[in-house]
Amino acid sequence: MTFQREIQAGRRWRALLVFALGVALLISPPAWGQQQSASDPMQEVKITVRDVATEGQLIRVPVNKSVLVDFNVPVREVRLAKAEFAEVSAVSPKQILVTGKAFGTTQMIVWINGNDQRVFDVAVDLELDRLLASIRTAVPRARVKAHALLDAVVLTGRVPDASSAERVMEIAGVFSARVINQMQVAGTQQVLLRCTIAEVSRSASRQLGFNGWIAGDDMRDMFFINNLDGINPANIGAPEGALATADIPFVIGQDGIPVTGRTTLSFGFPRAQMQVFVQALRENGLLRVLAEPNLVAINGQEASFLAGGEIPIPIATEDRIKIEFKEFGVRLNFTPVVLTEDRIRLHVAPEVSEPDYSNSVTIGGISIPGFATRRVETVVEIGSGQTFAIGGLLSERVRAVSRRVPGLGDLPVLGALFRSADYQLEESELVVLVTPELVDPISPNQVTYIPGGNYVAPNDFELFLLGELEGQSGCELPVLCPRVNQTWPVRPAELYGPATAKQIRGPLGPASGEEG
Repeated sequence: MTFQREIQAGRRWRALLVFALGVALLISPPAWGQQQSASDPMQEVKITVRDVATEGQLIRVPVNKSVLVDFNVPVREVRLAKAEFAEVSAVSPKQILVTGKAFGTTQMIVWINGNDQRVFDVAVDLELDRLLASIRTAVPRARVKAHALLDAVVLTGRVPDASSAERVMEIAGVFSARVINQMQVAGTQQVLLRCTIAEVSRSASRQLGFNGWIAGDDMRDMFFINNLDGINPANIGAPEGALATADIPFVIGQDGIPVTGRTTLSFGFPRAQMQVFVQALRENGLLRVLAEPNLVAINGQEASFLAGGEIPIPIATEDRIKIEFKEFGVRLNFTPVVLTEDRIRLHVAPEVSEPDYSNSVTIGGISIPGFATRRVETVVEIGSGQTFAIGGLLSERVRAVSRRVPGLGDLPVLGALFRSADYQLEESELVVLVTPELVDPISPNQVTYIPGGNYVAPNDFELFLLGELEGQSGCELPVLCPRVNQTWPVRPAELYGPATAKQIRGPLGPASGEEG
């Protein structure tokens, strides 16, 4: 019994000890954990983060195709950063197969010899072997390289002309919808256009007509008036309010019968109370227009030239009058496209316009003129240095009018007094010529002529006594004439001699022997 009591007492003490230890753990677990860690260094946890190399050897894979990657040691594991772009499979322990699935870039990590690893960049893009072969077949003279940039094609290199570049772009468009053109066109890409607009217009008119009147003594016996064509209408008649039962006193206008501007000749017989007004006119007109605008533009770019002015045109609005300006003069618009080394396509639109006051309109006391315009717009293909007539006009118009008083106008000789004739003839000839040339810039010492470069101001003796507006005393020898920077402008006679200098045309040097 004593032994059993001692055993029970020992059990009670052990239970109390276990209970006390449990309470201590619940009250201070951090301190207990720290004591355990400090007492047992083998229980520490260490973490190491390793960065994967951002750049590695590049592997290019055409989309929907595969490439083999060989290793000299066995490969333990292969992983792709993005499996939607490509997939890998093992062919042998030292060889893997990479297949392109979609356009994009990703990384491939390969583990070999335990923890040793290699990083590769995988780019899935287009296959350009067939594209380059097609370009070499279609444009053998082109030196073009094609580079794949995911689903885009980048074209670099040189092509002989613009049409070759268009063909290369069309071929590349079959392989990809995104084509980046970085090609350069060889040769000169600047075009000088010489445009010549020549017009000659001739007109001729003949007119003959008669007006007149004759009266009896003091206009009480008889009077006769001829107002055919209204050349000079007579103002003769009964006064207002005269009685028909009495003698009607016919009178002339208060200031007589005025002579209008249409009358070229008038004669009369005062005693016979007779006057004749004659319109007899023969007129010849000539108009000559010659314009030669020259303009330089780069391949594919539009150039515009205007030498003229602007006329204000009033336009009535609801509450005010607005002014708009109408341009006139010599205008040239053209867009060149260099097709080959000696072939140019031109979109050209030359125009010559001028105010025409004979067709003016008067509104509110303001005379608004019309405009006489000659305009051509077309597209042509022409060789460099060749001339093409892009427009022409040959017009002949005849207008004749004869008026007469029936019966009296048919008399053999005196009938001419009762007839009028108006005959007009107009002829017009117009031609528009264009001459494109491929040109390069020149150095300043090659400029042969500028307008006013030879001008010398007159001194007092030349201006007031000789009446000269251009002096000669300061320019006895060409080499002594003032220049800009002592070198420019260089005169044609100094560079090419007096004989050749007469054939200079524009700033490009001597013209051909047929030009003057």
